Formats: sequence, C-alpha cells, structure tokens
Amino acid sequence: MIRKRWDSDDRGRGVASGDAFAEPVAEFGELMAQPGWIAEEPEAHLLPHLVAACAEPDSTLELTSTETVDDIFVVELTAKESARSTGELRRAAVGLLAAFAEEATFIRQRQDGDVLEFDVATGTAPAEARFAPHGHLVRLRIRPRV
Repeated sequence: MIRKRWDSDDRGRGVASGDAFAEPVAEFGELMAQPGWIAEEPEAHLLPHLVAACAEPDSTLELTSTETVDDIFVVELTAKESARSTGELRRAAVGLLAAFAEEATFIRQRQDGDVLEFDVATGTAPAEARFAPHGHLVRLRIRPRV
C-alpha cells in the first residue's frame, strides 16, 4: 500500500533526494547550536519590522502581543478577516517573516488547536554576512478572526 503525500499522489515517493541543499541546512543547524548564537533584545531588533509590516495597508495580520519565552520571541497575531484558509495564513506569515528574515531562514508550521504556529530560525552565516554569525528564534502564533 502506498502512503500518499497529497490527495492525488499515486507514486508514494519523490524523484530525488534533497541533498543539493543539505550542506547549507546542516551548516545553519551547527551555527544555531553554538553558545551565544541568539541575539539579544528581539524587541529592539525585530519588533519595529513586525509593527511596520502589520501596519501596511495590504497586511492581513494584526499584531496583538509579544514576549520572550525560553529565548524564543513569541509573536501573537490575529487574522484581520474571518475565514482565512491555512494557505492564506501561511502566505501572510511568510510575507511577515520577510520583514525581518536574514540570509538563512528555517520555517516549521504546526497547528495548536485553532492557532497556526510558525517556528522560525533566522540568522547569518560567516560566508554570507558582514557581521559575526548570530540569529533569532521566533514563534509566530496566528489566531483566526472570530
């Protein structure tokens, strides 16, 4: 029996490995694991970009609160309109991330009840940046408009 990867999948497997990008992904993971990698004061470095992005006329997200929990900058957001699909909220989240993303960015989506969460690691690597390697851990939590 084939385990489908999406509703119309009849192959059950892809055409190749992701090896072409495996090295930079592994490098980013190694940098993230270094002591002192997380930059201080996400409120000063990230929050102004988030506020400005949510204030844009075409923004579909409203910033409701932020706090830092266990070195993760947690950003609470609400959809500005009701009945937003997961795909629409994902597009909005990725657009918002573009406001503060650095040279390397990892995004992982998951569901927590009715809240759509995006865990994000974004930062710099030695070969890509003029500054020393550093980064941020951010969790976007998007609530539907009720």
